[in-house]
This record gives sequence, C-alpha cells and structure tokens, in this order.
Amino acid sequence: MSQPSASSGPAAELSRAEFLRLLRALSLPFAACLIFFLVTPTGVQPLKRSRAEIRRAVLAVIEGQFSAFQDGDYARARAFAAPGIQQQFDVAAFERMVKDGFPVIAYWRTVFFGEVEDNGREAVALVSVRGRGGHTRFFRYLLVRDGGHWRINGVVEVQVSPGTQGQLA
Repeated sequence: MSQPSASSGPAAELSRAEFLRLLRALSLPFAACLIFFLVTPTGVQPLKRSRAEIRRAVLAVIEGQFSAFQDGDYARARAFAAPGIQQQFDVAAFERMVKDGFPVIAYWRTVFFGEVEDNGREAVALVSVRGRGGHTRFFRYLLVRDGGHWRINGVVEVQVSPGTQGQLA
C-alpha cells in the first residue's frame, strides 16, 4: 500500500518562486490589517449623525476659520486648528500651507455645509467650497474635541456623488 505523498495536491503544483510571490502578495494586506488593529485605540466609538447643538458648534468653528481666511487673518484662522496643527505650523507656514495646498479654501467665495457626524470626541463635516474662479471642491473637515472646544485637525479633499453635490449647492 502506498501512502499519499506530502507533495500531492494543488499546493504541490506551485513552484518555489510562485509560492514566494503568493506569500508576498498576501503579506501586504495582512500587514495593513494587523497595523490597523494594533494602532486603533479600543473603545473608539463610531461616528453618528450629530445632534443639532453639536452640528452648530462644529460648523461655527469651520465658519470662523473661513471668515478669518476671507479677512486674510491667518493668525486667527490658525487658532481654530487643533494643538498638533498649531505646533506643526507657525502662522507664516500655516498661511503657506493653506494657500499652496488649498487655494480654493484660501480664496473662497461660497461655502455650503453638508452632513456632520461625531462620536463626542471626533467630528467630520462635509463642506462644499466655491473659489474665485467658480470651481467647486468638496472637503471633509476632521475635528477633535480639545477641552470644551472643537478644533480642526485636518482637511481632506473628497469626491462626492452628484446627489450629494446637489444637496450642498
């Protein structure tokens, strides 16, 4: 009686090079998932649609920063940023970062606000900005709670569906 060999079956048909390619291809997604779970704090609550008073508070911060940009007051605009952003950029560097990286925000003409979601410690607001040239861009404003105040912790340009665009115009 012969016993099945350990090298029989579909896996045995892979060459060593093919096996290593497969292992490399699978290791990156696995590593990304592992890193995500290791660096994501436990107990982080998911974001939910904000209550009216939180929505008002979050939008007041964003509106205040837009008002400061319109006035060319980058010191005041920087004051709406989270402490980490303020430590990273002095006023002149903050102004350069906004003007170079987000010119439609620096030179805005019209702003519309969409959905605001939060978990009590973090908030995300969808914002539509029309610049001087008439171009409209969409951004997610990321805010964090700093003591009793909301502070802007980042801005990311996003693509939105035509239906969402219509709600923000």
